[in-house]
Amino acid sequence: MFQRLASLFKAFMNSLMGKMEDPEMMLEQTYQDLQANLIQVRQAVAQAIATEKQLEQQLQKNKDQAATWHNRATMAVQQNNDELARQALQRKQQYAQAVGDLEGQLKAQREATISLRARLTELEGEVQKAYTKKQVLIARDKAAQATTKANEILSKSTANGAMSVMEKMEQKVLERESKAQAMAELGSDQLDKKFKSFEGQVDIEAELLALKGGADPGRKLIIEQKEPIMVENAETVDAEDVKESDRP
Repeated sequence: MFQRLASLFKAFMNSLMGKMEDPEMMLEQTYQDLQANLIQVRQAVAQAIATEKQLEQQLQKNKDQAATWHNRATMAVQQNNDELARQALQRKQQYAQAVGDLEGQLKAQREATISLRARLTELEGEVQKAYTKKQVLIARDKAAQATTKANEILSKSTANGAMSVMEKMEQKVLERESKAQAMAELGSDQLDKKFKSFEGQVDIEAELLALKGGADPGRKLIIEQKEPIMVENAETVDAEDVKESDRP
């Protein structure tokens, strides 16, 4: 049981490693990582722009406040209220100081925003190039896989291909045809065929004699084998008599 589970786990890990090394999956993962980086940079640029806008608003408010307290100081002087004018000028200085600080922050923020915008533009170009290259590499990988598969099929068909199988099957068919023909010949009456052939030859001989005028075409030749004739003071000889008889 444990051995079987270990085998299944090993097969699963091998499959997982194979997928991890798959070019298409690696390319897709790399492209997704670039996309994630691009999104983060865009968010950073958006935040930088928002911070820049906030600094601009705060700077403008402090400038407005500095101008307001300047006007109030002027009004106090016009009313011969130097103490009030002095307090207004102090408040004006506070806002003026804030304006100086904000201008420095705004300058730095604008430089950061410009740098992030440039980085965003560069990264967008890299992502676009990566997408194009990813598509090309995936297409090349699929073409290579298809070629490899085709070569494997061709290799198998060359070694143990269909033609070899067909040749073997042709041989089997020929063997079965020969066997069927032999069975048909064994099942027929060979002796009957021999007599029919012989009778056909006799008919031809009889017709030939008739054409020569030596016999009636309505008759046929009958060959008889007689026993050897014994002659006194002579050697034993074989004799064949050929006689004509009416055809039944």
